[in-house]
Amino acid sequence: MGIGLVGVGRMGRVLATALAGNVDLCLFDRNRAQMNAIAETLSVSTVDHLEEIVKMGTVILAVPDHEVVSCIKMFNQIQEPITVINIATNVAQHMLEKMAAPHVKCICIKFIGHADEMALGEKPVIIINQFPADLVPQMIEIFQLIGQVLVGKADIVYTINTIAAEKALEAAVNIEELLKQQNITNEIMVKSAIRQVAAGILKAYADENLGPFAREIVQSVKSKINKN
Repeated sequence: MGIGLVGVGRMGRVLATALAGNVDLCLFDRNRAQMNAIAETLSVSTVDHLEEIVKMGTVILAVPDHEVVSCIKMFNQIQEPITVINIATNVAQHMLEKMAAPHVKCICIKFIGHADEMALGEKPVIIINQFPADLVPQMIEIFQLIGQVLVGKADIVYTINTIAAEKALEAAVNIEELLKQQNITNEIMVKSAIRQVAAGILKAYADENLGPFAREIVQSVKSKINKN
């Protein structure tokens, strides 16, 4: 199976690592040095121009939102059939369908996951959009190499990731402020409280692996929420 991957930033690098050796992978990125270094490490091919990636037939866009738009506009101009996979959380399925020409078939694949965690071996949950239905089997075949695959409305991931990100950052800022109120301002201590204690407890909560102390705090938090 031939797959083109546009973008080898944090998420693109993770995807390339997972796919290399399992598919015929070809990379493109404007940062030639970074692209070539990753391609050499993974023993995969590259192209010098975005237009050339069309030859792969199926292309994953691991690029920022605005670049998804520019890539599809370019594919529209090349009169060759292509399947485009968008993983940008903020670009919705209906947006792709509105801008793509008939020969450019688009589908959203959204990750409930974080690139850095994935790089450490964590498996994300991946939502494959349920439409176009004829593309779903191929998408499952590709993305089951990367994480746990579900089929549904991929755009719901925007809501999930936004809530998770906002609440996590709110917690981090609150920890800093509350420690400051206790005259605890040592940067090493504060960062460790966030990285080790807070992040570790969040993972333990998700894995249902909390200790007695943390379980008591959970009950207290839930009680406060229910009262409100």
